[in-house]
Amino acid sequence: MQRPHLLALVALGGAIGAGIRWAVIEVAPSTPFPWPVLLVNLVGCALLGALVGHGVSYRARLLFGTGLCGGLTTFSTFAADAADAAEEGGLVRGAVYVGAILTLGMAAAFTGIAIST
Repeated sequence: MQRPHLLALVALGGAIGAGIRWAVIEVAPSTPFPWPVLLVNLVGCALLGALVGHGVSYRARLLFGTGLCGGLTTFSTFAADAADAAEEGGLVRGAVYVGAILTLGMAAAFTGIAIST
């Protein structure tokens, strides 16, 4: 690898983001709806949108965008929660969950872009 310092930026950001995600999910009370996962995904979308809209440097984008936001947000947990929602409440509930997450995530990203420009 020619640029190990760039990998280190991504790894550092990812470790911080994953740690924050774990802490949020760990301290949140247990509810039928996975609010903590929604929260970290929306915050990550908004932060990434703000980074893109602000035009941060390549290195800052690696650290905070790819690393921090990538570690903070979680597609695998989202997918598992969608499957659980469909299993527990039927396909309609699963589809509503997926639609809500995608719609709110896009809205958060666009809001981050709008706020930062």
